[in-house]
Formats: sequence, C-alpha cells, structure tokens
Amino acid sequence: MVMWHIYVWVVPIVILAVLYGFRWKAGLWSNSLTLGTILFSILVAVGWWESLAYLIATSAPLLLFFADSVAIWTIFLVTFALLDLTTRFMSTIKVKYVDIVENVGNGIVLFMLFLALYGFFRFAEELGPVGEHAPPTIDTSGDSMAVKVFRILSDGNLSGFTQVNQFDDSGEFRALHLQRRQALMYNMMSDQEKSAIYGLQGKDEQVEKLKR
Repeated sequence: MVMWHIYVWVVPIVILAVLYGFRWKAGLWSNSLTLGTILFSILVAVGWWESLAYLIATSAPLLLFFADSVAIWTIFLVTFALLDLTTRFMSTIKVKYVDIVENVGNGIVLFMLFLALYGFFRFAEELGPVGEHAPPTIDTSGDSMAVKVFRILSDGNLSGFTQVNQFDDSGEFRALHLQRRQALMYNMMSDQEKSAIYGLQGKDEQVEKLKR
C-alpha cells in the first residue's frame, strides 16, 4: 500500500517542488522549449516502446515483467536528452518578456510541464509490474484519458513511415497488463521455496506466448 500512496501523493508533490524550485529561474522561454521537448519525447516513447520491449523480452526472458517499463523510460529519456541538447544549440538567445507576462506565463508553463510529466508517469506505471491500482483486479473495460489520447495521436502523428502504427489498436491495453501482473503474482506465489528474485524473473515459455 505504501507504493500506491507514493504514486498518488508523493510523486506529484515531488514533481511540483522540483519544477517550481529548480525551473522557475530558467524563465518562460526556456521552460516553453522544455515543454515542447517533453511532449515530443512522450509521443516518441509511446509510439515505439512496444517494439523495443518485445526485443528486450525475447533477447532476455528474465526481464519479461520489466521489459515494458525499461523500454518506455529508456526511449523517453534518450529522446528528451537529444532534443534538449539540440534546442540548446538552436536557441542560444534567451527571450525576455514583460515582467507580468514572464511571471504568469512561467507559472502556467511549469504547471503544464507538471501535468505532462505526471500524466506520463501514471501511464508508464500502467506498464510496470505493480502499477498504480491498489485492488488486485481493476476494471479493464474503461481506458484512462492518457490511453485514449495516445491512441488518437498514434493514428496520425505516430504512424510509421510505411504503415500505420496505432497504439493499442485492439483496445486490449488494460486487460493485457492486468494479465501480466497476475502472471507475476502467480510466479511469486508458486516459487515460495526459492528466492524472491526468482519469482520476479520471466521464463522462456512465457516469452514464447508474447504477441506484438
């Protein structure tokens, strides 16, 4: 239960404190550029994490239950680092606005940054072995707002070069990841005589059942 409370309360407070504590002096212009790079990095991560996760899971079956989380956060962080470095070289002049525009706009942009980061965190935790939901079962019939938005965006902006690469085109995102958590729980319960680490590891026969 501690982890679920951390997801809901501690993480958003920390994100808000970090943004307003460390990014306020960066100013409206810099934070606006950062917001753009964050949003684009999120779109890239959502568009391509499934392929990387499939590669990780098939290459290293032991990481089966963590492959999705590793893939989406890796793509997001690498993309953001590259875009942030690019924008620093492209925008060497810091634009200064009138004080009232600077202060009000900076506050709004930082809050939008908070919404983007926390929303992506909540979405990424859906892919994790634990997730944000405290009950052992969740309602898989309704998708979160993030899932609906990413599904719409991926149908156009995130399409592949030669074919449409829509996110969750079959509408089974919540159900599949609930099954994955249940499989992890089953592993932990059935391997009590062995170490806890063994129960967290995937198996070759489980990897063979993966569907892209």
